[in-house]
Amino acid sequence: MEQEVANRRRPRSEVTPQIEDGGLFKHELQDVSVDLNPVFGNNSRGDLLIKGIARPDKEVEVVFPGRRLTDAADLYERVKQLGLARGPRARFQVNIRGNWRLRFAPDESGWGVKSYQLLAAQWAYFDDEGEPILCGCPPVRSPNHIMDRARAARAVQLAQAKAMAEGGYQQQA
Repeated sequence: MEQEVANRRRPRSEVTPQIEDGGLFKHELQDVSVDLNPVFGNNSRGDLLIKGIARPDKEVEVVFPGRRLTDAADLYERVKQLGLARGPRARFQVNIRGNWRLRFAPDESGWGVKSYQLLAAQWAYFDDEGEPILCGCPPVRSPNHIMDRARAARAVQLAQAKAMAEGGYQQQA
């Protein structure tokens, strides 16, 4: 028997930069040097995924999410061209400012395998002439994002309490 998973995503038309960044960048940003490989993909949200190696030799998947996807077009082309010229093991060094996200995905035997994703807010690299290129944008936060998170947590608690009061939860004697 399959269990349906509720889609809690907002329609794209309702997602503001503040809402998008609030969901993606929940912690302080970190600066990470990554060597990108020409191995690309997309997730269910349409974000660009590029495989890479973060120092010291940690395989990661870099996610260029949401509205930052258009800024990543030039980087995508550069890594793609490098891959065509040098092969699939080519590397393109990029400095990324973002957040880590730990993921677990089942392998063939059903065991959860740990992997890392680096959510990119901003990134920098050098062009062919050695000039630095900075792309992306810092996360947009509400003036009081800590209070916003506390308010959202209280709303979830109230909804759970209401469900229990309406008989959604029965306590055993």
